[in-house]
Amino acid sequence: MGLFRSPSPLLAAAVLSSSAGLVLAAAAPAGTAPLDAAQPAPTAPAAPAAPAPSPGTGHIHMPISRTVRLEAHLKVGEEVDLGRPGRSVGDQFVFSGDLRPVGARGKQDGHASGRVGGHCVITDTALNAGQCSTTAVLREGQITVQGEQTGIPTPAPVVNAVTGGTGEFRNATGQVTQKFLTPSVWEFTFRLTLHNPEPAAHQMPKGPVDAGFGSRTAPPTR
Repeated sequence: MGLFRSPSPLLAAAVLSSSAGLVLAAAAPAGTAPLDAAQPAPTAPAAPAAPAPSPGTGHIHMPISRTVRLEAHLKVGEEVDLGRPGRSVGDQFVFSGDLRPVGARGKQDGHASGRVGGHCVITDTALNAGQCSTTAVLREGQITVQGEQTGIPTPAPVVNAVTGGTGEFRNATGQVTQKFLTPSVWEFTFRLTLHNPEPAAHQMPKGPVDAGFGSRTAPPTR
């Protein structure tokens, strides 16, 4: 009569716990790690930032390339002897003249597109080399050039750096190839990258621009 006793509460709890563990183990697929609830979900990579618009315009302007060819017809070319007499370090060569379309060899040929000026300071007497600074002044703005030249005052062909500018040439970079056709006629080929090609209204000419820059007309005055 006493063989069929009710199981004790402790034994029943143990059996239920073991059964629950078996069910959970069977539900998890083989070879998978348990999910960590605290781990954040993966996110998509951020999109690259768009180019910033030009200040004050709200428009985006991509850099453009531009080539400008002009001839310099010098009116001034003076060697300045400083320090001890004769060629020595520190002497200077100062020059200035008109900028005209390529091929306008005579002073009266073509219309002046602008003017050019600069100076060189001798740093090497054996090579007649020096550091030269040149500024081309045009209707659209100025272009500044810096670099070493040899053979002063009639240097050999050289490539110097464009260091900047004003007006339509503000923030310009690039280089200029300078050739000396005669002691008084030089040829400049500017290869520019304009980083803000939007026209500067205060620098625009009132009519078509002369040869060397292509035909361009200023916007009508409101």
